[in-house]
Amino acid sequence: MSNKTPIVMQGLTRFDEKYGATSLFLAKEWAKDRMVFYIDHPFTYKDKLSSHLKHSLKVRSSILEGRNLFLQPYTELPQFINITPNIVYPINFLSEGSLYKFLKQKNLKQIEKSVMKVLKYFGVTDFYYINSFNPVYNIISKTFVPKKTIYHCVDLISGERYIAKHGIKAEVKAVAKADQVITTSDQLKDRLSKLNSKTEVVHNGADFSHFQLDEYPYPEEYSKLGEERLKVVYVGNLGLRINYQLIKSIALKHTDIDFIFIGPINEREFEGEDLVPITNIHFLGARPSSAVPNFIYHADICMIPFVINDLTSCIYPLKINEYFSIGKPVISTEFTNLSSFQDLLYTFSDVKSFEKAILEIKQENIEKGSRRKEFAENNDWSNKARTFLEIIEND
Repeated sequence: MSNKTPIVMQGLTRFDEKYGATSLFLAKEWAKDRMVFYIDHPFTYKDKLSSHLKHSLKVRSSILEGRNLFLQPYTELPQFINITPNIVYPINFLSEGSLYKFLKQKNLKQIEKSVMKVLKYFGVTDFYYINSFNPVYNIISKTFVPKKTIYHCVDLISGERYIAKHGIKAEVKAVAKADQVITTSDQLKDRLSKLNSKTEVVHNGADFSHFQLDEYPYPEEYSKLGEERLKVVYVGNLGLRINYQLIKSIALKHTDIDFIFIGPINEREFEGEDLVPITNIHFLGARPSSAVPNFIYHADICMIPFVINDLTSCIYPLKINEYFSIGKPVISTEFTNLSSFQDLLYTFSDVKSFEKAILEIKQENIEKGSRRKEFAENNDWSNKARTFLEIIEND
């Protein structure tokens, strides 16, 4: 076992969800040279009845039934320890009040109990606790005593429809009580530094090596569209962030271009129903992460068509680094300050600026693709994980 201080990492994303998250990318990097205890967001009694969570619950059945304490899901990362808390009560639908507070405390005790059992098993008493954007279940108690508590903010919580209800108030408390706050964007740092002066920023990165393959098989889904047609591709979740009407207006005018969306549709937030019948707009759904490099490699252009609002203004666009990992040209709305990407991407806000960007991309030289790959490699998760720890350990 490594003699480096272990990390207890708590996030909103479970380790086996189809698309990773900042918390998971960082945890896996740290687990290369130290113990990392990654706490899954707890399942509720309501979740047990959900058909789409059936597989995730089955994977963890030995934990939830008390036959095992933890999982080690990655053979190449034996120091990555996954903790699945005991089943908890669903509380997000409740209004703030005595019942909510009572059940929340019961849930927190269940989470802490699950974590402490695993830490005791490994004999860990000295550790860093990082709560990554899960402030409602921020663990604070007399028996849970980290060496340092870090709150990690990855998005503007008021813009997240599901967690904002209780998350806004909980985040204020989590930030104020943290020894250190680390955000993923400069805008988030500016906001949270007013609550905690020890606030720093570590931008999102990319798993550069994941996109470096010897071969990139041509996706069957692309073959059905016709290889000669221009393919503009977005990879990621489909929810509130997408400017559906902007894409619709461009697609209706440019019927010679295929607009391809790869990623899960958030049923609560998806507002692109009227785009589905348009023949040159294609929603391919979620694809295995191992297949994503192939879809990007064989795209002509990658895009980030986000709306411009308070939520997106606080985002550091992780996807840009992933697109850049294969050297792809990127067109994006100016939803946030994109100056750090210099001249490596193109912006658009309407049909005319989209057409201008397409023309410029067709005229760019090969050297720009190499510069994009170099940019992405410098923003690899290994560098981000190292910077994050330097902030914690050198403070």
